[in-house]
Amino acid sequence: MPGSDLLLVIDPALNANDVASRAQTALSYWNGPDRPAIRTLDTQAFLDDPKALAGARAVWLAFQDEGSSQANQAIEQVQEHSVPAIISLPGGERIVSAYEDGIVACPFDAEPKLICSVIRSLWSQAPVLAELRREIKLLRIQEGGLCGQIALLDEELRMAAQLQKEFMPTELPHVGGIGFDVLWRPAGYVSGDIYDVVRLDDTHIGLFIADAVGHGVPAALMTVQIKQSMPMKKIDTSSPVGYRLYSPGEAIGQLNEEMLKLQSGKVRFATACYGVIDTETNQLTIARAGHPYPLILRANGQTEHIQPEGGLLGVFPDEVFEEATVQLEPGDRVLLYSDGFEVAFPTRQDAGEDGQPGQQKLANDQYAQEFEDLRNGDAEAALDRLAQRLNMQSGSLNQRDDLTVVCMSVNKPVESSANGDAKAPTASAA
Repeated sequence: MPGSDLLLVIDPALNANDVASRAQTALSYWNGPDRPAIRTLDTQAFLDDPKALAGARAVWLAFQDEGSSQANQAIEQVQEHSVPAIISLPGGERIVSAYEDGIVACPFDAEPKLICSVIRSLWSQAPVLAELRREIKLLRIQEGGLCGQIALLDEELRMAAQLQKEFMPTELPHVGGIGFDVLWRPAGYVSGDIYDVVRLDDTHIGLFIADAVGHGVPAALMTVQIKQSMPMKKIDTSSPVGYRLYSPGEAIGQLNEEMLKLQSGKVRFATACYGVIDTETNQLTIARAGHPYPLILRANGQTEHIQPEGGLLGVFPDEVFEEATVQLEPGDRVLLYSDGFEVAFPTRQDAGEDGQPGQQKLANDQYAQEFEDLRNGDAEAALDRLAQRLNMQSGSLNQRDDLTVVCMSVNKPVESSANGDAKAPTASAA
């Protein structure tokens, strides 16, 4: 609750009796029973007493020199406790004006009626300021708890991000001249994109990418389910080798049925693409479920899309997923990528009739031109260039969607380690 006194703080350099007399004269124009009593302190006593402002509803500061250290300390103390105040200085030219936050200036030689009206105005604001102080105190208490919760949430999300990163393959297989490189960039702490590259046997490699609907933790948890449910081969005692590889269409079909079984009243869907490369023949068989078409960057400069048809995962029961088989040649590269690239490189529409710059276009095919550069040079270096181009985009610190590219290169040179063994390329998150 606000106090009931007018606290008069007087600079020792001033005549205390004269200042007190001016204050009494001003308050003589205050008619009514609510006229405040005046409590007087010199500046040093005010600064030394931590309870000086207790009971004060408003403060009148009278100083000889506004730049003195005592004057500055007194002003800071009044502002810290949010008590409305008036400051008077000898020779003040302004009748009434803002001095600092919560303080108005009024010279000694102003009309007593004017001084009285200023004090009454400040007096009427005291209850409002008292209520604001109470609310600020409560907000600070809540802020402390909220900051603690945010810090805990941040720590948990960082741990989730690290666990998801560890869930991704750390080394990618290199078999028969077929090599892999990956660019993986979550939009936030965790990603709704997931990929995998698995050596299925001596001559086959499976490459997989999926994009769960949405972003953040729910999408990331869904990717775990997708990866765990993705079948690539199974035990087959009738086979000479004791197992059978699932064809891409068959594998995605089983993944689709598994996702349908796990629906809990709310449809959760994803897109996916799965391919199997025969490292002896360089034949790639692909199936897709609503995912962007895989891209072939031919060594001869041509660009092709692999376009098997297939619906979204987790939506249509008994969906049939088509397969497409392509023959790859030395120097070719195949890209499996998520749809986040459609908004990663915004372009601008043409200017309108008024000559104003066009609005920014979001979804577009600018990414296709960026992908063309991935055919040049070392694949890992090419993906690094793509990452740098993404960093140069407006809003790159607030990425709109998760971004993933799995790049498969035919006849990629094998790097050698110090002991002469083949060194598998590593997956990188940019």
